[in-house]
Amino acid sequence: MSNKKESGTSRGQREAETSRSQREAGASRSPRREPEAPHSRRQSRKARARRKRLRVVLIGILSLLLLACAAVFFLFQHYYGKSNFLRDSDVSHAETLPEDVQNDLDANMNQEEQEEALREAQEAQSGIAFPNSENVYNILLIGSDRRDSSWYGNSDVMMLLSINSETETIHLTSFMRDSYAVVGDSGGHKLNYAYALGGGPLLVETIEENYKIDIDAYASSDFDNTADIIDLLGGVEIEVSSGEARLINQTARGNDNETLPGAGTYLLNGDQAVAYGRIRKIGNADYQRTERQREVMSKLFAKAKALSVTELMNLADEILPLVTHNLSEGAVASLLLDLPTIMSYDLVLDRVPYDGMYYMKGEMLVPDWEETIERLHENIYGES
Repeated sequence: MSNKKESGTSRGQREAETSRSQREAGASRSPRREPEAPHSRRQSRKARARRKRLRVVLIGILSLLLLACAAVFFLFQHYYGKSNFLRDSDVSHAETLPEDVQNDLDANMNQEEQEEALREAQEAQSGIAFPNSENVYNILLIGSDRRDSSWYGNSDVMMLLSINSETETIHLTSFMRDSYAVVGDSGGHKLNYAYALGGGPLLVETIEENYKIDIDAYASSDFDNTADIIDLLGGVEIEVSSGEARLINQTARGNDNETLPGAGTYLLNGDQAVAYGRIRKIGNADYQRTERQREVMSKLFAKAKALSVTELMNLADEILPLVTHNLSEGAVASLLLDLPTIMSYDLVLDRVPYDGMYYMKGEMLVPDWEETIERLHENIYGES
């Protein structure tokens, strides 16, 4: 009797525990999800659609950026590939030079004068430091008269184009070809001896060491290509004297030049403008010749300044094949990008040697080195 009672009690306890476990399990289950309201479903679909549109827009923007970068890259490669880049290491010294070029010093100074000029130059130059050139980019522009391939020709045009981004000024400084200079191991010579012997790299090195100025690159062109460049800009309007008109008619290359009847203002084509810039037998010899060259350059600058960005790029596309240079790809890219800004700068014209800062030995112009270098640095860099 007692055992049955205990057995019934145990069974009741087990049933109670089972019932309690089932209730606890039911309580732990997530409540049944109610059907989503139509309004909530619409909001969810709209959110997904917005995210999808955003992804599409972002992908589109990235694609356009990539295409733009690719277009700029291929456009630059197009420009640079058309230019005549020449590594400095590929430029060797000429083996022979014409006699009048080789003996330029002997024709103007005796041995004692040569030694004195060399000593004065070296002593003055050794005590002058190169200026801070962070805001200035210097390019040496060279116009050569090369008549055969045995040497580099006379550098009748040597102009330092100095772009000062701080003062927003372009200084165009002519170096006269008969200026005395120390040309590396060759000693004292006329400045244009450097180009005749070693082309652009040696001329750059010579001006750097004699005038203590960093030159970033050079660009050179012979007179035929220079004439083509002037024609690309539509020629230049110049007022000439009767004597200048006569010499232009006599020396201008090409067969389709209009004869200038006398003194007056004319639109000169490329061949005529080059002939004008080479005149030295009228007026003040080489002083006035470099002045004529700067006048032509200033007229070209004014014409280029009036062009649109598209026109400037088209002009660069045609000019680059006519110029030999040592500008790196990065330098050309930077100049092309900055060209519209650079063309807004003021142009200042100058000449070395400066009036009253040199003495003459025959045809050779010997600068007063310290005063000349100080003034050149002040003009270009704004510091002495």
